[in-house]
Amino acid sequence: MERRRKNAKAPATYSDTIIKVVSGAMRGTEIPVRTERFTLGRTADADIQIHDSMISRTHCLLEWENGHWFISDLGSTNGTWMVGRKVDKRSPLPLKTSVRIGNTIIELIDAYASDTQSFNRPFVAYSIQPETLAVSRPGIEEGGGHAGRAPSLRLLREESQHLSAIYKFQNMIASVLDEKELYPRILNALMDVIATDKAYLLLYDLESGTFQPVGGRDESGMIEEVNPNDISQAVINFVRENKESVLSIDDSPEKRQFQEMVGMPYVVTSIMCVPMLGKRQLNGMVYLSVTSPTQKYTEDDLRLLTVIGHIAGMAIENSRLVEFNLKNERLVATGATAAGLSHYIKNILAGLDGSLNLLQMGVEEKDFEIAAEAARILSKNHRRLSNLVLDLLNLASEQEPELAIHDLNAIIGDVVELVEPQLQQEGISIAMDTAVKNAPFYVELDAKGIHRVLLNLISNSEQAILAKRDSIGDEDNSGHILVMSKFNDKGDFAIVTVSDDGIGLDKKELDSMFDLFVTSKGSIGTGLGLAVSKRIVTAHEGNISASSKKDEGCTVAFSLPVSHSEMSTVTRTIAKIR
Repeated sequence: MERRRKNAKAPATYSDTIIKVVSGAMRGTEIPVRTERFTLGRTADADIQIHDSMISRTHCLLEWENGHWFISDLGSTNGTWMVGRKVDKRSPLPLKTSVRIGNTIIELIDAYASDTQSFNRPFVAYSIQPETLAVSRPGIEEGGGHAGRAPSLRLLREESQHLSAIYKFQNMIASVLDEKELYPRILNALMDVIATDKAYLLLYDLESGTFQPVGGRDESGMIEEVNPNDISQAVINFVRENKESVLSIDDSPEKRQFQEMVGMPYVVTSIMCVPMLGKRQLNGMVYLSVTSPTQKYTEDDLRLLTVIGHIAGMAIENSRLVEFNLKNERLVATGATAAGLSHYIKNILAGLDGSLNLLQMGVEEKDFEIAAEAARILSKNHRRLSNLVLDLLNLASEQEPELAIHDLNAIIGDVVELVEPQLQQEGISIAMDTAVKNAPFYVELDAKGIHRVLLNLISNSEQAILAKRDSIGDEDNSGHILVMSKFNDKGDFAIVTVSDDGIGLDKKELDSMFDLFVTSKGSIGTGLGLAVSKRIVTAHEGNISASSKKDEGCTVAFSLPVSHSEMSTVTRTIAKIR
């Protein structure tokens, strides 16, 4: 008896599953599943071998549990991606869901499911193949578009308008690399080039295994909470399963008759939903709807939106690629730093060993002067090692700043109080500007991060002053560090400056002082502190800069936005406090 099922979301048993390779070197290959748990990878170490040099030896794990498949990444180099989302933990894997490993895309399919789709329903007016823009299901208008007709002047004008709209859309999102910033930019651009009531952006949710809206926009602006009833799940399922663009027009005779019977004005709801395809796989969906007695979408509108959806999909894929590469570069940089700092760390350890031996000598001989000197050297090397570890942690960290309202002057005061004893031992004075020392200075910031920035800048000034002493051969030459804070003229940015009268920098040194691994301190510098400081300030959406002349000292200034949302509660709170 032939076993066939129709539209099952999961096979009856794991052995009914087939792995279908839809892209890559093994495209078209179908591999029957023989076990409830198996791995995919590049070599024979994996249960199922996939010929792809970009796949790890054992790349990912698939498991059958309670009638459903789940997928986990096994720490692969290039990651496991499901519908454009990186799989960071065990996630459900529905049938016919694209999974990319390396340059290969696979899907799980039911060997006994009917090939007949469940979506041949009246709601499908048109559907289009995104890669070719060919109509795969003709619309309600006979002929399904303009096929077979000679292009008229009107059609040429429409095509020119569509091309202009595509260029306009592309230009509006081209400069954005951060994925989350892309979402509202895409929605705003859509509303600008296509007449619509509402526009939604949907991305795949790994936990639920469904497409969920990550943003919406209507004529009044961004939609804070998306009403699930505004999005047709049947349309979403069609696009997901067929990977085709679809146009649905709710123009049934029954609806028209009902509206006339109850005295309602006759309106038609048109829906377009297109896949956001990238270079390798589906990255999400764009969903538009318009309800009007006169306006409804056409096949040409669907073609235009399909192209725009592809551009949006490529933009999202590129932003994810940039983020992925930055993470890899950060890890490589951290490893290279650790290797390059071996000599620096060795010097610190030698200093710690020496100070411990000196301390032991002072204790044994009851010579408190020797013990005090040993404690000073021990404290200095402990501080150097602590700074190094904290800079490495900040370099490798991927966390966003934990923003909250803080008194910035209080943080500055804490840092000054912390470093002052050590600086005094070296004959260096540090002070806060008396005009703001006791004034409240409330800003929305990450207190730990800004604390770290201030420590790095003051440490840099300390080393510059000591370097000047060495250069002029005057051990008794005193040095001064001044920390100042103020608001800019508009009051929307806080500005902090750290100035010293140290050795200063020439133009070449000044231009590269915030670059990773660049230091002017010789063997006592790591090239991490200022680079980490710049990263922390940039994460706050602020700026950092420096001015200096050789032998005349240096001033480093960084600015922080007072608040990160003009209309937020935080802004109003800061305003009240100020």
